[in-house]
Amino acid sequence: MVIQMSDKAFAQVGLSPTAAFILMSLQDGDQVLPSQLAKDLFLDRSTITRFLDKLTTLELITRAQEGRHVKVTLTASGQALQPRLQQLWTALNQQYQQVFGVEGEQAVRQLLNEAFAQGE
Repeated sequence: MVIQMSDKAFAQVGLSPTAAFILMSLQDGDQVLPSQLAKDLFLDRSTITRFLDKLTTLELITRAQEGRHVKVTLTASGQALQPRLQQLWTALNQQYQQVFGVEGEQAVRQLLNEAFAQGE
């Protein structure tokens, strides 16, 4: 149910939840290594690469080679999408609270945080 709700929410902007979270983890002017995104979002590198490919095609990010490293940066379009992504995320959390109640939503969030912490 949680996955379906998040899929539906971020589909409004043509993105999967994972793609949306990648974008939301980037801030204006940030230059982030894909490996750092993978670590921050608890994803493997091949998954990050696949999503970065899609976001590059959508012209929401750029990837620039700097020596042996690639750095990811939001484009102007990616920056412009940030407020809408934040709105969708806020609305999604409100939906979670309606379905699970405030305590239930907090419990789900706590379980997810613990699961992520174990994956570190």
